Amino acid sequence: MVCAECGRPLEAPDGACRCAAAAYVLNAKPGEMRITGHPVGIVVEGPPESPNGRRVDSRPASGGCAYSITDGTGAFAAELSGPLDRGRRREGHALEVLIQALRARGDDVAPLSGSRDDRGEDGLLLINGNRVPVQFVSLPVDPSLWKELSSRDTASRSGTIQDAVQLVRQALSHKKGKAAGTILVLDAAHIGAIVGPSLVESYYAAFDDPEEEFSLIEAWIVGPTLRSAIRLGRS
Repeated sequence: MVCAECGRPLEAPDGACRCAAAAYVLNAKPGEMRITGHPVGIVVEGPPESPNGRRVDSRPASGGCAYSITDGTGAFAAELSGPLDRGRRREGHALEVLIQALRARGDDVAPLSGSRDDRGEDGLLLINGNRVPVQFVSLPVDPSLWKELSSRDTASRSGTIQDAVQLVRQALSHKKGKAAGTILVLDAAHIGAIVGPSLVESYYAAFDDPEEEFSLIEAWIVGPTLRSAIRLGRS
């Protein structure tokens, strides 16, 4: 036998040539190739600034469905079904949406590890060179919707724009005294249609700047994607 690379007779005991060309040849053993699939999420949403209302159809990787709509008055309706992550299981995605929103306005943002619950840190970010803690709260904070979803595998809520404002207010009040000095993220992913300028305007028609009132660095409402992310503060 001769070396396939240099053509010299093979004299080594292992049948391998010691030439320079053969040194770069990988003799691999037969194996097998596998393709592993992972669940993906799909979101279809209308523009938040539409005067005629909007819809958000979110089908996250968890397997459930969150469909919400608003009309021209800001009235909303939401239909939830199947398994939908919230709370801690949603924090990673909500943090990513926040990062995208901060970068979109021009901030230099990077996630940091080492957040600690005992310090009121659900997450940590490095924003323009500053270490900033982040906290999250899911909308609505009222557990009745989630209990209904858990027991019946489906749940629904509807209301006026004032009801949507109250959902925001309840979430902020839930974090009163707990989120001071943080960026507070109100995760509205499963009722994402309510997120938009009209909700912020209606909130200010009823209440003061929440960033000042609750001593927050910033307050954000985020839906399932960057398109449904808006700062609640006036600064």
